Amino acid sequence: MWNMPLGAKPWSMTQAGTTTATATKDAVTGDTHFITHISGHGDKDTTVQILGGSAGTTVLAEIAHDTTLSGYQLKPLNGLWIGTTGVAVAVKITTATADCQINVCGFTVG
Repeated sequence: MWNMPLGAKPWSMTQAGTTTATATKDAVTGDTHFITHISGHGDKDTTVQILGGSAGTTVLAEIAHDTTLSGYQLKPLNGLWIGTTGVAVAVKITTATADCQINVCGFTVG
């Protein structure tokens, strides 16, 4: 297990939706956002996108969610996805029929 850097500010967000859901950590000038955990659920096969980059909309990673293999719940994802300094980061469920939710945790350094 790793430790957050000294002075890091932890955060957590949840966003629910019907056909899509996006949890966004807003940009802060001079700060860098790090995503460390993603979880949620969706009622159909979908792609989970991790967004960041120069405009906060660049796809940093995509993860497939296959409901026939993992059911309703998304398999929790742990890692370290690094945003661009001064730019928002987001995690998005791209498609659902009537019910989805995305949870994202991380920390900010700046």
